[in-house]
Amino acid sequence: MLWILGLGLLAFLFGREILLALESNIIKNDYNSLLNKNYAAACTNQFSYSQDYWTQIKFTSDKEYNLEVVCSDFATSPIVLSSKKMLPLVSKASFGSGFIINDQKLPSFIELEVLGRNLYIYTDAQKIYSNYLSKPDFDYDQGPLSSCEAHNYQCCSLDVQSGLGEQLTSVNDCPKSCYESCLFRPSILLFNSQPALDETTRTIEVLSGETISFSYVLGNGKNDVFSGQISRDEETSWLQKLQAIFSRQKVEENDGIALPVEVNIDFGDGETWQSASLQDSVDHSYICQTKTCYFQVKISAKDVQGVLSVDNELAKMIVKVNR
Repeated sequence: MLWILGLGLLAFLFGREILLALESNIIKNDYNSLLNKNYAAACTNQFSYSQDYWTQIKFTSDKEYNLEVVCSDFATSPIVLSSKKMLPLVSKASFGSGFIINDQKLPSFIELEVLGRNLYIYTDAQKIYSNYLSKPDFDYDQGPLSSCEAHNYQCCSLDVQSGLGEQLTSVNDCPKSCYESCLFRPSILLFNSQPALDETTRTIEVLSGETISFSYVLGNGKNDVFSGQISRDEETSWLQKLQAIFSRQKVEENDGIALPVEVNIDFGDGETWQSASLQDSVDHSYICQTKTCYFQVKISAKDVQGVLSVDNELAKMIVKVNR
């Protein structure tokens, strides 16, 4: 029985080495092909006149890349020579989006990963190399202008999410919201009062000195949750699960609120109230010295990582107090 396990382990180890070697050779051949061929005619055919150009290997995701010709007068409209998908289980695990082949000859690198085994592919002076241990300590170019995903970053929906880590602005899809990762912001799912407020105008009318009971329910921008739950709505393929096991990556993002939370209600009359609960209630009364007074009540929340809640109309109400 042990020899079967041993053979299986050897097959696994050799298998991932073979995948890395094959994919590395494919990318190197693509690079050298772009380097050694003349693509001036491509610009002439596409844009009707001759112009300077450069070529590039541009990743569009962690598994797919394009071979492109970029004509200098139309840099935002590259000519796609071919689109390629890497071998199964192989993915790009690094920040860089690929390789630019031009007169500047700037060094670039990518890192390939297969089930916890990594390989660096880098360029220097328009020569391409690979190394299992590390990459030389160069000032690397980030690669072609591409999508946020191509850099292994994420486009955050800033109305319901907060960007974490470094922001990347030199992308072509979400330059204002491309971050290393995204975290859902706390969201006020329910903020009501008793006596009940008018849901249309979000206004409540009471007499001076009358007690109002304010209540709230806190969730996040994706799910109606009251603790750090993990969304399991989306199916994950067995290949993704296998990759995650060995690369120690999270297959599913934790979309719950980072506890504990700090909830603050500003009653609008100079008084505030705090809570650390995801749902709670508090009583408050207003004193009006004139015929009619108006107070704006606001609720906000902050999780343990300092991410502030979504500021929307559900987080506010107007209290009209009659003397």
